[in-house]
Amino acid sequence: MDIQFEEHKDLTSLTTFGIPARARWYAEYSSEAELLKISRSEIFINNEILNLGGGSNLLFIDEFDGLVLHSRIEGIKRYDKDPDNVYVIAGAGVNWDEFVDWCVARQLGGVENMAGIPGCVGASAVQNVGAYGVEAKDVIYSVECFDTLTRKPCRFTNRECRFGYRDSFFKHEGRDRYIVLRVCFRMIPGNEATNLEYGPLREFKEKLGHTPTLRETAEEIRRIRNGKLPDWHEIGSAGSFFKNPVISRPHWEDICARSGMEIPAHDVGEHLKKLSAAWLIDHAGMKGHRVGGAQVWEKQPLVLANVDHATAADVAVLANEVRSAVRRRFYIDLLPEVNYIDTSIKVTVLGSGTSKGVPEVGCECEVCRSTDPRDKRRRASVLVQTHGMNLLIDASADFRQQALDAHIYNLDAVLITHVHYDHIGGIEDLRPFCATGDLPLYVRKDVDTDLRERLAYCFKEHPYPGVPKFDMRVIDNYPFHINGLKITPIEVLHGSKPIFGYRIGNFAYVTDCKHISEIEKEKLEGLDVLIVNALRDRDHFAHFTIQEALDLIAEVKPGTAYLTHLNHEADTHELFDKRLPENVHPAYDGLVIEINSK
Repeated sequence: MDIQFEEHKDLTSLTTFGIPARARWYAEYSSEAELLKISRSEIFINNEILNLGGGSNLLFIDEFDGLVLHSRIEGIKRYDKDPDNVYVIAGAGVNWDEFVDWCVARQLGGVENMAGIPGCVGASAVQNVGAYGVEAKDVIYSVECFDTLTRKPCRFTNRECRFGYRDSFFKHEGRDRYIVLRVCFRMIPGNEATNLEYGPLREFKEKLGHTPTLRETAEEIRRIRNGKLPDWHEIGSAGSFFKNPVISRPHWEDICARSGMEIPAHDVGEHLKKLSAAWLIDHAGMKGHRVGGAQVWEKQPLVLANVDHATAADVAVLANEVRSAVRRRFYIDLLPEVNYIDTSIKVTVLGSGTSKGVPEVGCECEVCRSTDPRDKRRRASVLVQTHGMNLLIDASADFRQQALDAHIYNLDAVLITHVHYDHIGGIEDLRPFCATGDLPLYVRKDVDTDLRERLAYCFKEHPYPGVPKFDMRVIDNYPFHINGLKITPIEVLHGSKPIFGYRIGNFAYVTDCKHISEIEKEKLEGLDVLIVNALRDRDHFAHFTIQEALDLIAEVKPGTAYLTHLNHEADTHELFDKRLPENVHPAYDGLVIEINSK
């Protein structure tokens, strides 16, 4: 049982976009024993892991600098518990559409509406795939996984998988730790439970004059899909590129009024509406729109297709233009289903000042009187753009003007370092970014408690219309993921108060730090760029002095470092920059840092 690790593996044939894709390391496994052996290897231990299924939800902008694992676990077994409960266990590497056919051939209902979806069984549980009114969660009974920490198998019930719309536990807390081995489905014998509420399926039933068989339903769905979607073997695509927005009923009524159109939607629960992303893209005038070799598919605008040797950059730019067009027309931000594999990071310093800002109110010092725009230091925050996402670190008290100046039109998530006012005073200004749905806020437990108290009106069962709505995601000092992007918290002491900085790729942001442990310093090794607080020359009980910041920089050795959270004692930008080491500079509001680790 020798495991073959391939270096600089070409993954193009294992993905559906038809765009060049590569990985630093690659390995396949066909059993739990082989995966166990892989997990004990140095390559596994020393690299980030990406689990590759059918490759239909990935856009490789850069080579993946880690280990790609590809499941080849096959096999489908049926267990009849009683006449009404049939269980089917399928290996993670089983082709999804072949699994659908296997079930249909044995008159086992529940997955027929998901015929034709590219990918594999393992990905169905991770992604919670769905189509035509049915989702994988509706039939998944349990998921068997390999725990990379204990190196033992484990099992998750449907409830423990925490399924959401194209979402699951395995995309978040469980991403790095658990690898799907097999999925158990609870099937329904016969066709009586087939969901035929989707418009074309209702018409199909009426035309037949009877409830279609499972085979007839699956074939009709494939016919519908083939009429709308390009065959990815011939024209590369990821299938549906965007999620269908789910918004509140009042928001739906508002955008209907503002756009002057009756936007189609159907009820999701008592207070929510699901909209068609395809309809929004079409009516935003983007059907057929093209960037380079990438095009919005004419027959189904939810698809971004590789029509003529498109690059990953073509697809990414096209996706941004589609999102912008829909946002301008309907005040809705579309969220991608596709995960970007991207090492490039763009950081915009929105604010580089301390809690009082610069100029300080009532001060007439040289810095506060300076006309150099780099000496106008608003409260500290940064915007990080990577993997097709906009991530805000801290909604500073000056965020409204920062957002206007930086032309921020959408946010995918907000990372909060701590609850001091200069870092969260702009929470209310996040309202525009909550329109499509609850805006994810990643916070420590103490921050979650504090914000729920301060912003109690946002968390009422029936809140006042228009208040910002947040999806509070409590994190601890352990890496987590947002749409496939790994983020590592860095715990530091702000005086005696533990707070978080964050590492994203080879960039790290640490503010309001007075002490950092040796263990946490290790998280700052190998950085291209570090932004760290440096209040002033004089000692402060809760912040690094300039010299203390320089000492940390000298120890962890980033390629380049920028000093932030500066007060007026740090001198003017011009004079301050001259006395710093060659690779260290004062940050300033509006500074844009481009990081490409290739």
